[in-house]
Amino acid sequence: MKKTLFLSLAVMAMAAMLSSCAVNLGGVTANYYRMNNYYVNNHLSNGTHKLVIHNQHDFESVFGEGAVMGRNGQPTRVDFSRQFVVALILPETNRQTSVEVALVRRLGDRLYFSYIIEQGHATSYTMRPYTAIVVDRMEPSDVVFQQVTRQDLENAGIQYTGPSIVRPPL
Repeated sequence: MKKTLFLSLAVMAMAAMLSSCAVNLGGVTANYYRMNNYYVNNHLSNGTHKLVIHNQHDFESVFGEGAVMGRNGQPTRVDFSRQFVVALILPETNRQTSVEVALVRRLGDRLYFSYIIEQGHATSYTMRPYTAIVVDRMEPSDVVFQQVTRQDLENAGIQYTGPSIVRPPL
């Protein structure tokens, strides 16, 4: 009897520990749009940066405008009186790397920014992979960054159809 009770308690404790490490994919979908046509300034230290930017000065210290010709070539505009930017910037790499927004959810007073990182083959150049979104200020500004996998999303019943890195044949 004692052995069964102890084993049951041990299993419940292990389940509680594992569930607390799980990725949070609950909550309500938050309104956002992706920031386009910017580059990461060279003076930003190499390494991973998880940023929540609330003003133009801080924004310009991280990003530069990278307008291109053609339709939708202008950089995304941000009205910092009504919006803020959430950005994930990775270290320089010579590997083809994709950083994609998988899910942005609001739960209580937190905004959960879920992203997928995929790496492909080596290239002859280096890049600074990043993704950034613009969120309405009425959304919570306590942001939790969480890397997820396609499997995490599938397990939560969420279909993700974002881009995938094409890997060269072996």
